[in-house]
Amino acid sequence: MFSGDRLRQARELLSLTQTDLARLVGRSQAAIANIEAGLLEPSAEVAESIANRTRFPLTFFTDQTRFHFPGETLMFRARASATRRETVAACRHAEVSLELTELLEASVTQIPIRLQKSSQTPEIAAQHVRHLFGIGADQPIPNLIDLVERIGVTALALPIDLAKIDAFSTWLTATNKRPIIAACRNKPGDRLRFNVAHELGHLVLHGELKRLGPGEHQQADRFAAELLMPGAAMRGEIETPVTLSRIAPLKLRWGVSIQALVRRAHDLGIIANRQYRYLFEQLSARGWRTNEPSNLAVAQERPRALRKMAEVVYGDPIDYGRFSSDARLSVSYLKDLMDGYAEAPTSATEAMSSGKVIQLRST
Repeated sequence: MFSGDRLRQARELLSLTQTDLARLVGRSQAAIANIEAGLLEPSAEVAESIANRTRFPLTFFTDQTRFHFPGETLMFRARASATRRETVAACRHAEVSLELTELLEASVTQIPIRLQKSSQTPEIAAQHVRHLFGIGADQPIPNLIDLVERIGVTALALPIDLAKIDAFSTWLTATNKRPIIAACRNKPGDRLRFNVAHELGHLVLHGELKRLGPGEHQQADRFAAELLMPGAAMRGEIETPVTLSRIAPLKLRWGVSIQALVRRAHDLGIIANRQYRYLFEQLSARGWRTNEPSNLAVAQERPRALRKMAEVVYGDPIDYGRFSSDARLSVSYLKDLMDGYAEAPTSATEAMSSGKVIQLRST
């Protein structure tokens, strides 16, 4: 039986309207609406056309959806101008990725969830998470996404590039309580790290709160700032008088943008309002508000767990034929999805230096 929910998921994942899809398959918008509502079973010809046009196998549409992320109930880090279509597309990609995670977890030993919610201030909560990571208060965090996965957070790399949406988070309660951070890939490394830290702050501070206002986002920013740039360390490392040339080298050490360091210096009272405005005027004059110097680019981090589980279950290199059949997804979609996840380190030395040594084994 053809699943209308699956059709809606595939269509919204591809950012298509019902009219768009109807045009592609040579049917009316009303027909697509009725199929999605479960009021019309498509003919074999129409079902085949839908599969061809969406590039999802027919078996995908005979399975039921297992997760649904209503965009309005998630903790999103996005610009106010982000459209509903962009938000929904990010949610649908996350749903498919989470189904893959569930499929693979059935065959491997799962990482225990150690992340805890907190009623403390954002700064104290961030310090507790640093302790959970095993990172000293005066040390930079070497690979944030790796550490987030190690404490049981499901980190999803969405195979979609949306300029106005960075990430979202939620505590999934449908099957078991699980913290999730989903981030759009292909963001600059420093921006991605702050996005993940911000969403981690929401998970810790706001739990299952369904509506976030400016106050909650400010709290998540404070959490992220303390997590990535601890106040005690910054007061010792940001030397006065503060200039861009003095602060820029700290970018690579702490894995954050120059702009974030300037804001942190201001928030900690290291620089006054006048100096803060002057430094941002300099950032604008140099074009660094949009593109900071390429020689100071922070390496982009990628989650590892999903690919690692696929390697455990389907071999390394991954047997995409078997994987595709079990997941009811096309090989091309799976390969594109897996490109967002880190491959195994090529040597023991690289594994130790990167920290990417997540241990998973088949059950």
